[in-house]
Amino acid sequence: MTRARRRSARPTNRAAALLAAGLTATATATVAAPATGASAQSSSAPTASISMWMEASGTPVDNYWVAQAKAFDKANPGDNISVEFPAASAFNPKVAAALAGNNPPALTFGWGGGRELQYISSGVIAPMGDAGQSDAGNPSWKKDFVPSSLGAVTFKNKIYGIPVGGTQPVFFFYNKKTMARYHLGFPSTTTQLISDVKTLAKHDVTAIALGNLGAWEGLMYLEYFTDRIGGPQVFLNIQSGQKGAWSNPAIIQALTDIQTLVKDNAFEQGYNQIDWPTGFTDALVHSGTAAMQLMGDWDIGNMQGYFPGWVASGAMGIGFFPKVPGGKGNPADLEGNTTDYLELASHISPAETYVAEKFAAWLCSSPAYARFEVSEGLVPVIAGSAKLFASSPLKQYLVPIYKAVQNAPYFQYSWDQALGPTKATPMTSNLQKVFGLTETPRQFAQIMNKYQ
Repeated sequence: MTRARRRSARPTNRAAALLAAGLTATATATVAAPATGASAQSSSAPTASISMWMEASGTPVDNYWVAQAKAFDKANPGDNISVEFPAASAFNPKVAAALAGNNPPALTFGWGGGRELQYISSGVIAPMGDAGQSDAGNPSWKKDFVPSSLGAVTFKNKIYGIPVGGTQPVFFFYNKKTMARYHLGFPSTTTQLISDVKTLAKHDVTAIALGNLGAWEGLMYLEYFTDRIGGPQVFLNIQSGQKGAWSNPAIIQALTDIQTLVKDNAFEQGYNQIDWPTGFTDALVHSGTAAMQLMGDWDIGNMQGYFPGWVASGAMGIGFFPKVPGGKGNPADLEGNTTDYLELASHISPAETYVAEKFAAWLCSSPAYARFEVSEGLVPVIAGSAKLFASSPLKQYLVPIYKAVQNAPYFQYSWDQALGPTKATPMTSNLQKVFGLTETPRQFAQIMNKYQ
């Protein structure tokens, strides 16, 4: 999966509570009854065949989507939901081109924020409402979600997406046995982190697994270092377009700290050419070849899929990004994605709009979907989902994440999603050069200031 990470509509996103759902679809599977137990629609209701484009996750969530689309078709004679999965490497440009064309998919997977704002400005996506009603952008289903989960898709008091992914803050996930073997606790400060890097290196253990081929993986380090050093306002100045904002001392120091990790051999060899979705870095942490990994909480589900017994046993630890001594940022601040969304195309027929809105609400706000998400290691944003954690074998991870999101003084939306592709593309490509030690922090800032 790619991160939205990541990740402009939600500049502050102060988290009061976030819970929510899964993400995508791929091949058919047998799943229990329809998500909401919908009855066959009346003969007077519009019918249509629509397509939904999703970014495949490679997990059982994919199968769930396809099965639920078939269940909806069965419960609503005359309707047909086709789930398609453009290649991940070309997902965003293909969706953008399709939405701008004459025959777009009715529903597309997205992350809100800056990219969605560009779609809205171009008039290619529409506010979502209740099927057949005139209250576009003010749907009755919004009460079914934690209010803060809708911030990244709310523009001028209209809602342009329905939550369809789990809340996705970023944490360190670590191998408890490996840390204990070398008498290390999880570091609470970056000073301790650097010390641990050096200790582990003496024993030929990689401190931090990193697959940075997609570039968003390394961005999480810049986001957290910047927040811990300078606090939230540093990025808010960038997001608001303030001239010269990339030259803020906190940004320069954050980039310098990243290069310190690189020079101290914190990451495995070849990290800039390793693709995180392959599972390679997860395997490094599981085997103890690497001690830890910074990743969104979706990695719990990935790890569970790869190493179910290891994860359920509690052998994997979870920790906040460490505090920077003397920094202005609160160590309880979070970075990541509020959730994922389904977005509605604007250039489709009234009947297609009706069916798309009905299917989206039918599935995404379902208690059955919340239960499924929890079973996959996700923290739902569907209201009332917290009670589901008690019976989950993954509650040792889900409960701390839920509490962290509720208590976070500040939850920063991923920079690449907050800024949108015009700024995000040069940002991530140049940051990769910083990680590769071929670009200095000040060179990075000078380049990015040109986009302000």
